[in-house]
Amino acid sequence: MKNRLLGTVSLSVLLACPAMAADLPVKAPPPPAAVFSWTGFYVGLNAGGAWGHSDATTSASCAPVPGISPLFCSPLGAQANAIAVAAAGTGSMSGNAFTGGGQIGYNWQNSSLVLGLEADFESFRLRASRQASARYPANFGPAVTTKTFTITSSMDTDWLFTARGRLGWAFSNLLAYATGGLAITNPSATHAFTDTPGLSATGTWSNSETRVGWTVGGGLEWAMNRNWTVKAEYLYLNFGSVNANGTVFSPSAPGYASATSTAVDLTAHIARAGINYKF
Repeated sequence: MKNRLLGTVSLSVLLACPAMAADLPVKAPPPPAAVFSWTGFYVGLNAGGAWGHSDATTSASCAPVPGISPLFCSPLGAQANAIAVAAAGTGSMSGNAFTGGGQIGYNWQNSSLVLGLEADFESFRLRASRQASARYPANFGPAVTTKTFTITSSMDTDWLFTARGRLGWAFSNLLAYATGGLAITNPSATHAFTDTPGLSATGTWSNSETRVGWTVGGGLEWAMNRNWTVKAEYLYLNFGSVNANGTVFSPSAPGYASATSTAVDLTAHIARAGINYKF
């Protein structure tokens, strides 16, 4: 009888356990991780390095000017001296500099595709120069049969502005993108001509202007959280040429002068890192 009673109680407990377990609260599963969205405005800062390259192309004219005889051209030497001056003033120069500034932009994200617009303003203090000397190949006269001349050219910039589109593909909080658009800067080119005593010819010609060029590049951007992102970026820039015109004359030979001109182009590469705050 006692064993039968214990069995009945045990069976009742076993049958009650599932019902009691069903009444216990069930812990909800954790919410899914939030998917980062690249859509929105952002502002930021950047810094890096810039490498610039310029090709200078010089010409010296033998065209007659009323009342003036061409300095580098004579019946004896024809255009040989003008050709030598042009060759000495033609060549390449390069320089590098720190670049840094700020950017502002907006992104639109549709699925994994990200479209954006970005503008930035930078310090862009590139400096480059070259110097070349040569001997006059044709005589002006007995006093200057072995005289040489020197042409010094320089190029510099101060600032850079770009306005670019961005096309990217988002891998959650990693964005790989290509970029391209307008690039604007203010290249200045200066050239100076001197020669050894005898002819004592001198001249300078320079020009500075705002140039609208173009840029292309790409980069990677990483979202650290919903507001802060960091990026690494490369840009190639091309600004075309700046032309400068001037005159070389000799105080010891009044009435003689030659028109000169030099075109200097500018291309550059920028590698930089940046940080953005997304609103």
